[in-house]
Amino acid sequence: MALDDDTLESTHPLQQADTISLLDDEQKIGGADAAEVLNDLSDPPAVQEELSRSALVTVFCSLYVGVFLSALDGTIVATLLAHIASEFHEFRSVSWIATGYLIAQAAVQPLYGKVSDVFGRKPVVLFSNVLFGVGSVLCGLSNSIWFLVFARVIAGIGGAGLTSMSAITLSDIVPLRQRGLLQGIGNILYGSGAAFGGIVGGIITDRFGWRWTFLSQGPIILLSIAAIYFNLNLPKKHVADSGDKLKRIDFLGSLTMVCGLVLFLFAVSIGGSYQPWLSFSVIAPLVISFFFIGAFVYVELYVAAEPVIPLRLLKNRTVAGSSFTSWFLVMVYYAHIFYIAIYSVSVRGVSPTRSGSSLIPHFVASAAGSLACGAVMRSTGRYYRMIILASCSSTIGAILIASVGRETSQLQVMAYMLFPGFGFGVYLTVTLVGLIAAVPREYQAVTTSIQYGFRGIGSTVGVSVASAVFQNVLAAKLTARITGENAAEIIRRVSDSVDEVANLPEDLRDSVIQSYLDSCHAVFYMAVVLIICCAGSSLCMKEYVLHNNVSRR
Repeated sequence: MALDDDTLESTHPLQQADTISLLDDEQKIGGADAAEVLNDLSDPPAVQEELSRSALVTVFCSLYVGVFLSALDGTIVATLLAHIASEFHEFRSVSWIATGYLIAQAAVQPLYGKVSDVFGRKPVVLFSNVLFGVGSVLCGLSNSIWFLVFARVIAGIGGAGLTSMSAITLSDIVPLRQRGLLQGIGNILYGSGAAFGGIVGGIITDRFGWRWTFLSQGPIILLSIAAIYFNLNLPKKHVADSGDKLKRIDFLGSLTMVCGLVLFLFAVSIGGSYQPWLSFSVIAPLVISFFFIGAFVYVELYVAAEPVIPLRLLKNRTVAGSSFTSWFLVMVYYAHIFYIAIYSVSVRGVSPTRSGSSLIPHFVASAAGSLACGAVMRSTGRYYRMIILASCSSTIGAILIASVGRETSQLQVMAYMLFPGFGFGVYLTVTLVGLIAAVPREYQAVTTSIQYGFRGIGSTVGVSVASAVFQNVLAAKLTARITGENAAEIIRRVSDSVDEVANLPEDLRDSVIQSYLDSCHAVFYMAVVLIICCAGSSLCMKEYVLHNNVSRR
């Protein structure tokens, strides 16, 4: 019987799922006969001993050093773009430093779960750390903008593993009842990295130059690699030989998926900013990406013996709900984080430092939401009410942010950011734990990768779509409001730089500020629609048992 909601009842779903949840009585799943797979699952998994508290703390810290660095790296890069553009004289291409990382991360993130199932968690965790470290060092040694983008792609492939493999590995060694609290602590580390990245990047850049912000990550990654190598000891899975390992890798599915995602993300990244949406440069990769994505679906359903992403898992409404919640959530997150800062600078006229401070409540509330959600799940074993709370908090916050105007104070903006921040933190924790609880243990790695894949794609699509909405509305409003002699030159100047607004005559300045406000409003209205979709997806999730032991017995 298939992995649908009738099979996985909310009372004791995993006792049933351990043997028959993913099998059709008369169909083949991923090329394997149902009888054969049932035979393979008939032996109960060995009961795994749980780690002592000290060992768990050591492993947790070893894993999340990489997560902290990955978050730190993201916001550091945001602060460095102007410096890098000045050195290489490539302002128009400099955004690819961030986009290249995001595309690489999104494209490979879904692969880590299946690859770690085949080769083991520890080697894959070490591999992702090494790639991230090598990519970061190469960034510091770059002699051109495009070599830097290449290095960012390498770092992005490693960074995808840092985030997803920490969650996958933690699920192997921690009971679901405790998992939420540790995930909350992990989210605090991620949020701390994101919050302090700009500060750290600014300090290092001012004193030593932007290259050292990348080079300094190398020694820290070496410490992380050493800690993981000596402290992460997981039960080894028996695999006959390397030939069998290679046979278990879904190369065709992986190739079609990566090609489809890269082409799709490339198209949405350049559409509206570098090229018109209806240009050949955007339409062609979009059409080809749909072909590859269709081929990927066919391969996963009918060809692959062990699909890299078992698409039948998405028949379960909790798996699908959690994945699409993550998709919409990160789109809203980037719309708020980027454009609240732009609103503060362009409309309110505050300094970049003060505009950055308006984001701090979001990170603080996110940490509080993660911890609160984890504590509730640990004490009660339940999480659906937290989903409802996150839905309400996020929706209220998005509506409040969409109401900001020219007279809204900075204190009000900071207060508004608390609501989506709290909802974001709760969602990050509850969607991951609920997703893992909804499937058998042997599928928790690939489903975790699915969710992180949805997050990665959502982040890239969110940045691209929000940018397209903002730029198109801004261009339309400026064209309508600024007329007369030198109108085109004025529009070009204020579109390229917010600093130019202060140099305009007072009558023109008012029109430009209102145009920026209208453009920010367009992004914030889009975020309201997206957060409603996010809430609807999350409410489709069901509540499953959160076991008190790793073996789920």
